[in-house]
Amino acid sequence: MITLHHAKSMQGKVCLPPSPDLLYMAALAACAAKLRINVNGINNSAVIDDILRSLQSHADINIADSTMSISPKSINTAVNTVDNNTDNANSGEEALLLTLPDSLLPYRTVYLFMGLGMGKTVVSRSTPQRQLADFAAIARRIGITVESINIDETMGLQAVSFDGGIAESSCPNEDDCAALLAFLLGRREKLTFSITDYHLSTPLRRLAHALGLNVSARQNAPAGEDGEMARRLRFMRGKQKGSIDAQNQQSFIVEADFSTAAAAPANAVNITIPGDETLAAALITAKALIPKGDFELSNAALDPWATQAASFLKKMGAKINTEEQTKTAFGPTGAVTVQKSERAGRKARCVPLYQFLGQLPCMTIAAAFAEGKSVFRELEPMRLFDPDGLEQLEQCLRPLGIRHGEMPDGIVIEGAREFDGFDILEPLPAHIAAAFCAAGVKCVGKTSIADDLIFARWPDFEKIISEIFEFRGK
Repeated sequence: MITLHHAKSMQGKVCLPPSPDLLYMAALAACAAKLRINVNGINNSAVIDDILRSLQSHADINIADSTMSISPKSINTAVNTVDNNTDNANSGEEALLLTLPDSLLPYRTVYLFMGLGMGKTVVSRSTPQRQLADFAAIARRIGITVESINIDETMGLQAVSFDGGIAESSCPNEDDCAALLAFLLGRREKLTFSITDYHLSTPLRRLAHALGLNVSARQNAPAGEDGEMARRLRFMRGKQKGSIDAQNQQSFIVEADFSTAAAAPANAVNITIPGDETLAAALITAKALIPKGDFELSNAALDPWATQAASFLKKMGAKINTEEQTKTAFGPTGAVTVQKSERAGRKARCVPLYQFLGQLPCMTIAAAFAEGKSVFRELEPMRLFDPDGLEQLEQCLRPLGIRHGEMPDGIVIEGAREFDGFDILEPLPAHIAAAFCAAGVKCVGKTSIADDLIFARWPDFEKIISEIFEFRGK
């Protein structure tokens, strides 16, 4: 158990360890693109062991002096592939099995569709049938036909056909767009398609460029509207609140070309993974709650898709400063500092959901200690998790005494100044447990939180806590 008390100050410096979620994405993409990569700064943990087990049939992986070397295996046996010109997979060919790590949650849609594109049967023991059905629905919307596979009493999915014409017309939402890009990368294919009323903000875009591939997006301006003045008018319309009619919607043409992955370089590609955005969200939230002391967080991912908790805190009124320092395979990283500020409740649409999953618990904790009411919407797909994602979050809010209400697609939280210490005795996923550690250092009295899954992801978590917090009398 991790024992916490009300903290007087939070000070010092923490350099974030690499994100295991993004490490797995990079490793899987390397296998898809048939590229050898080297990743620095990787240390052993139970979650890293999960990643190694998942990829052991698909790549030769070695870790020496904190550098992970990944060399995709040459597949000599027949692999099930998706054929544009047939409705069924080639008979007699056996698909390779890809078992997703249960400890990795936020980008599971990306992992699954990348595996499907690679011609693999993708399974996950922690993905229930109802969520697999939702993945199948996403597949249908972007032109992929999948079938359910039962392997050793574990359900999975396998792609049997792909209609690029459906995908070219439009991706109705950002989660679908991420799934399509992952599938195309897995297939090492090129495609041009359109998206409407959202920008192409995804870690896959950055990763593709780091691997020598290409994903670009340009605004699709109607004839006669490509001048500078027209562009400015469209930008201003987009900034107007409530401008959701068809005339004001922005359309973008996305060009994804993953076919050049066939020309693999002779040497391994060096890949730098940014700091763990889940841990960053917990520490930034804690600092917003404990303003006394000078604290700096480094190696934090600064791209918009990685900063949902920090962005939400800014909207609440928190003063968060960033300084870009280095480039990684997933965008810039840098230092983050938080200044003392008042915070007020806000509304949040958690779209695309996969970019919010790892940081949402921290956002709810920030809302619990803010003035007024906060509302989180577009969370209905979390009902498909096992256990129910929203219900699991609510079960952790109750011990704190946080006033909250449930909606079909979200949650409402009423902020308060103080809460008493609390106990969470059952092991929780690391992203939830870390969020409640952030709450524990603000609560009055003693807090105890099960540490099993926290240490599985961050073996040094307790050391970090002891070094940066000065607690009141125990």
